Formats: sequence, C-alpha cells, structure tokens
Amino acid sequence: MVQPEPVFLTVQEVADLLRVSAGTIRAWVAKGDGPPAMRFGKQIRYRPERVMEWVEQQEGR
Repeated sequence: MVQPEPVFLTVQEVADLLRVSAGTIRAWVAKGDGPPAMRFGKQIRYRPERVMEWVEQQEGR
C-alpha cells in the first residue's frame, strides 16, 4: 500500500488560515512563539494538524 505524501503548509498558508499577516507568523518564529514549525533549509513549514492543535491550546488564554 502506498502511503500518502505528507502535507506541509507554508508561512503564507498558515497566515491565511489564521487570518494574520505572514510577518506576524515570522515574528512568532523569531520569538519561538506560534504553532510548532519545522525548517527545511531556509524554508519554514508547518504540519496542518500541529497548527490546529496549537489553535485549540490558545482557547481560553
């Protein structure tokens, strides 16, 4: 059976999803805040499920 390829979101895609600017996402990365990110060289990528877990953790803060 063939495994589906993993999906990784870009900074812009996460920004669009959260309705914030890409600059806000980059500022979070620089401060170590925001959803858990991964680096592939200079590229920052996100797993969609981790972004949504992070969003759920923000409720009630």
